[in-house]
Amino acid sequence: MCRIVGPHAPTDTSGMDPSSEDPRTPVTLLTGWLGAGKTTLVNRILSEPHGQKFAVLVNEFGDIGIDDRLVVRSKDQMVELQNGCVCCTVRGDLIQSLKRLRKRRPPFFKKPTFDRVLIETTGIAEPAPLLKTFLLEAEIATYYQVEAVIGMVDAKHHSIALNEPSAVEQIALADVLLLNKIDLSSIIEIEKTRKRLRKLNPTAPIFNATQAAVSIAEILQSRPPRSLQKISDAHHTEERPHDGIATVSLLETRPLDEMKVQLWLGACANQFGLDLIRYKGFIHLADRPYRAILQGTYDLYQVSAGEEWKKDEPRNTELVFIGRNLEKDFFLRGIRACVAN
Repeated sequence: MCRIVGPHAPTDTSGMDPSSEDPRTPVTLLTGWLGAGKTTLVNRILSEPHGQKFAVLVNEFGDIGIDDRLVVRSKDQMVELQNGCVCCTVRGDLIQSLKRLRKRRPPFFKKPTFDRVLIETTGIAEPAPLLKTFLLEAEIATYYQVEAVIGMVDAKHHSIALNEPSAVEQIALADVLLLNKIDLSSIIEIEKTRKRLRKLNPTAPIFNATQAAVSIAEILQSRPPRSLQKISDAHHTEERPHDGIATVSLLETRPLDEMKVQLWLGACANQFGLDLIRYKGFIHLADRPYRAILQGTYDLYQVSAGEEWKKDEPRNTELVFIGRNLEKDFFLRGIRACVAN
């Protein structure tokens, strides 16, 4: 199923301005297996003087996990923090929580009480259902935009966590990976772990950290798909199985037909179903002045307009498909069939 959302969808050709600012509230999704250090990172984000205010959704059934020194008062499951942020423990429907947060921004409030939403998932959760919420629910897609999925990994105990399919999918779905607790591992072990993470997710940058100490600005920035040409260890059109996860990377230098691409992506979703965990990248559509950006999870995907192509910039289609039991030839035949006449 294709969900075209936002003000710059490629199928909407009237009055399109890819350079205009997206009015939706940015969302950062924080994932990671139990003990990876998610709450430590949340506390760092809320404590540092970066000038932003957050609405924090904690997808746990226990305590909200925010340090007591940050909490001011609680009302209707909504916690006010000393830095002006708000926190909500998501025990019920995430959609209802997001709708409730929406009432704390204009036009309900004259001034927004938060600048972005930070969602901390439970350690055993797969992020895909949350991502699907932002693609499938029309009202949520209208007011919110997931800018990045942060995957946290325990450098010391990652081997244990990666025995769990959910932990593997957390890594595969991430836009950026934070390798935490490196002080508990040797340099050789850290490098082995980084190589394993690159095989699971060749497109996500990896940052090392101790006690989740990392540049908050770096973590919170929007993470559009990276060019394959900037990924040193990603081999085009090569399938690389690892821990049951395979990556298929595609590079096509010829412009693609927009309608053919839509049909092909739908066929990919139907062919592989739940085995197609994550797919993303840039698409060079014929007769379009901008690069189209693809973001997909399982059978749902979104195509939106990105920045305009620069004058001397190579206009290539660069896509990455991550999942299980993926057939490389299927993707190669498909993208070649999309080439514009």
